[in-house]
Amino acid sequence: MEKINVNSLLDFSNEKSVRKALTHEGSKLDTGLLLYAPGQSTPEHIHKDMDEVFYIVEGEGVLTINGKEFTLKEKDIILSPRGEGHGFFNKSTGNLVVLQVKIF
Repeated sequence: MEKINVNSLLDFSNEKSVRKALTHEGSKLDTGLLLYAPGQSTPEHIHKDMDEVFYIVEGEGVLTINGKEFTLKEKDIILSPRGEGHGFFNKSTGNLVVLQVKIF
């Protein structure tokens, strides 16, 4: 078991969003923190081999699901089944921190 303090991982990039892995590859479960500075995004995309769960740790942003936009705020949880298009955009003036859980 390992205890990780989220504050120790909050190293944002000025160039693009960052993913900080929290688990080791090869597992059926993969977790990470997605870090979006203001204006950063991940374009809408589809995963055919995994389900994903997202938890908004800090900040506000926009989630696109199959072309439709939804406003996100702290403590929101998003369930994204395999095959569903999704993307994130930080339209706010603050940082957006998202806990990502991939289930293979």
